[in-house]
Amino acid sequence: MNKTFGVGAMLIGCAAVAAAQDKVTVPLSNPSQPVTVKAHLISGSITVTGGAPAGQVVVESASAKSRRAAGNVPEGMHRIDTSGGAFDVEEDHNVVTIGTGHSYGNENVSIQVPANASLQLKSINGGKIEVSGVSGELEIENINGSIVLNNVSGSVVASSQNGAVTVGLDKVTAGKPMSFTTLNGKIDVTLPADTKAKLRLKTDNGAVYSDFDVKMEADTNKPVVVDSRGQGGKYRIRMDHSVYGSINGGGPEYRFETMNGSILIHKK
Repeated sequence: MNKTFGVGAMLIGCAAVAAAQDKVTVPLSNPSQPVTVKAHLISGSITVTGGAPAGQVVVESASAKSRRAAGNVPEGMHRIDTSGGAFDVEEDHNVVTIGTGHSYGNENVSIQVPANASLQLKSINGGKIEVSGVSGELEIENINGSIVLNNVSGSVVASSQNGAVTVGLDKVTAGKPMSFTTLNGKIDVTLPADTKAKLRLKTDNGAVYSDFDVKMEADTNKPVVVDSRGQGGKYRIRMDHSVYGSINGGGPEYRFETMNGSILIHKK
């Protein structure tokens, strides 16, 4: 079943900054099955918390928009602003997709989900992405902002370009690779003490710290050869400046990479 929920706000007034807030409750097609929530914003923050009522996802949007100065207002009249906050939510077989309309400023979205939800979250400008109390497959991307995941379980792929990545994992999915990357910012990840993983570590301007007993590989800076000439491509040799190690005997690859920042890997 496909269900679409559209929410909009109309603001009346002459203030320089106005705020709008909207909230919808989305019933799931199959409440007994896991849910996947997708939220992609052009500008704004995303906050996700576990613990929504069974079979529901609750979406709330709060916007703060700077208003352009109104010129040539007729005498005795006032401006009616129709550019308030708006978002669309679509549910299709337990996949909930959330999008926001264009705005003058940030459209901040708060989402309550069942604890076993998987997430695909992306923001481009002007906000932080925060997740807590969720257990599932988490794919998080924030172009110009930080990522903070607290008390989550499952698997994580977290990527930022200009912002720190902070992750606290209570439990990891065995055998599942994970990735924590940013261009400009610190990476700070806490893993369960019994986590088995192979670590791929790279920072150009920073240091790597851990309280795990990391067994480093002896020679990790080996050339990487990519030969795709058989498919009409090129033969390429590049140096991989990552270093590799393992914790608790090794396992799936966990990638930690930043250009400008340090890497901290904590034992929970």
